[in-house]
Amino acid sequence: MPQIELHNARKSFGSLVVIDDLNMHLDEGEALGVIGPNGAGKTTLFNLISGGLAPDAGRVSFDGADITAVPAHERCRRGIGRSYQIPHPFVGMTVFENLLVGAAFGTGRPESQCYRPCAEILEKTGLIAKANTLAGSLSLLERKRLELARALASDPKVLLLDEIAGGLTEEECLALVETIREIRAGGVSIVWIEHIVHALLSLVDRLIVINFGVKIDDGDPHTVMNSDQVQEIYMGIGAE
Repeated sequence: MPQIELHNARKSFGSLVVIDDLNMHLDEGEALGVIGPNGAGKTTLFNLISGGLAPDAGRVSFDGADITAVPAHERCRRGIGRSYQIPHPFVGMTVFENLLVGAAFGTGRPESQCYRPCAEILEKTGLIAKANTLAGSLSLLERKRLELARALASDPKVLLLDEIAGGLTEEECLALVETIREIRAGGVSIVWIEHIVHALLSLVDRLIVINFGVKIDDGDPHTVMNSDQVQEIYMGIGAE
């Protein structure tokens, strides 16, 4: 049984159709990549999965249950975690405090039960040395790692990553990919939106391409990337 499914999902903003009769699924333990040009509807797709937006038509399922009407905070507590393309940490709080907020509110557990898991996540994401540093002083890579850590603090079964590698150097990107690989090895399913396609191809099992809200391809990552239609869509935007 798929872990996440979208069934004929549709979302419009006025006359602009952003997601158009979209069907997709994520299997348990799978790493799924999502690509498409700017404005294709990728982040809207994440908002439909995480509960930030409600579909105009269709439905969303998680672990076999219909969650279309379930609010975002409840979806988080059921096991859907996400990062955002632009990190917005609480800049006046320490790295550890940022994580503690995510853990307490994301899981509903008492704060006292979140200390040890937060410390383990900081170790996993390479931020333990920055635990008592104000988040506002972090570098871009460190902010990206904190964004990832905050998503993990909610103890997700599924992790939605929105361009987590954007703006990083090649070396920083490779290091982040290895961290994501370790997270997946720990049993977390991944859905990853990314313009840095070589990073996706090094990790995902399957690749979905959407354009103007329509899914145009779905399958083996290298086969999908070599299709004429996908090459045409990516012409001029730096696909590798």
